[in-house]
Amino acid sequence: MGFRAALHQAGAAALTQLLQFSEPGAEQRRIPCPCGHQARYRELRSRRLLTAWARWNCRAPGISVRTVATASFLPIANSTSRTVTAPGVRRMQALVGQQVAFDQGREQLKVLAGLHVTAKSVERTAEAMGADIAKSEEDEIRKNVRLDLPITVGDPVPILYVQQAYR
Repeated sequence: MGFRAALHQAGAAALTQLLQFSEPGAEQRRIPCPCGHQARYRELRSRRLLTAWARWNCRAPGISVRTVATASFLPIANSTSRTVTAPGVRRMQALVGQQVAFDQGREQLKVLAGLHVTAKSVERTAEAMGADIAKSEEDEIRKNVRLDLPITVGDPVPILYVQQAYR
């Protein structure tokens, strides 16, 4: 095993130990939510986290609120996926997914960053980020097309004279 891989493995082991939350006490089972409701503790949830330098495990309290406003209150614990991918890894997957075939992108991530992901993961991430970019570009175009033209006041000008200056 290379030195870099050994350091990553040691870091992942340390983070796994650090991020093992315990059951909250009775006074911490209900906490105020930013939406104004009370969030309540459900259970400890385990998630695998994939970051640019390691894959590690986390156990965090999962909470729930009756409103949809706080769906991302605790994104790690409340994620529906068993593995949560860090934004840096998603950017790498999107980048290789747009440049080469998804399986080749998976191989590039393995060689260059030591990340073990599936070709399907590269495909889904690249397509989702591409759709997000296309939507934001459409929104920007739509915003710029709406022109607020001034309302003209008064009578229209019957003749408009234009003169070109010569040098």
